[in-house]
Amino acid sequence: MAVIARLKREHIDEMIKHAREEAPIECCGILAKRDGAIVRVYRAKNAEASPYRFSIDAREQLRIQRDMDDEGTEWAGFYHSHTGTPAVPSPTDIRQMSTFFGPPYVHFLVGIADPDNPELRVWYIENGDKTEHEYELVD
Repeated sequence: MAVIARLKREHIDEMIKHAREEAPIECCGILAKRDGAIVRVYRAKNAEASPYRFSIDAREQLRIQRDMDDEGTEWAGFYHSHTGTPAVPSPTDIRQMSTFFGPPYVHFLVGIADPDNPELRVWYIENGDKTEHEYELVD
């Protein structure tokens, strides 16, 4: 597996914290990068308010994009949680994400079926399929 994302422990902690706080609804958010490393986690509201799927309102996406522009960062990808299943993209995730958000955009999934032992995995979603990769912790 190839490393497709570099990020700090605080970013992982933020995604896991968000997942726990929103359960049983799936949490979601956008990741910003600079110089090839994720530098910010943007929490977003799950417009679906669902434990089985997520979406981010276009106005919220635009607000986050403007903030990234102001900070000199670029879109790295997304994250969302699975509250009762493993951190593997579902058929719905693949259908929603592969059309417009394939590589180079990464997709972190936070599995919190066992909230005390969260699972974090990173994927590329492309052409109706998923490929797991690795992430690297940086200082």
